[in-house]
Amino acid sequence: MKVGHVALDGTKVKANASKHKAMSYGWMKREEEVKRLLKKAEVVDEGEDRRYGKDKRGDELPGELARKESWLSRKIRGG
Repeated sequence: MKVGHVALDGTKVKANASKHKAMSYGWMKREEEVKRLLKKAEVVDEGEDRRYGKDKRGDELPGELARKESWLSRKIRGG
């Protein structure tokens, strides 16, 4: 254990903390769960990139509907 000072905005605060004592078993389990979920999301994202393309999300409107949507929005705005 080491006692030291931590400076924040010029203010000195006495510090005495152990990194190992601060991490509980529950916290470590949550950290593992987050890592697992991030890895799963990465795998899904890579699959979607292969399926739809790198810059696509997969929920874009087909060309014919996108044109009608833009036509309708111009009509509604009076253009």
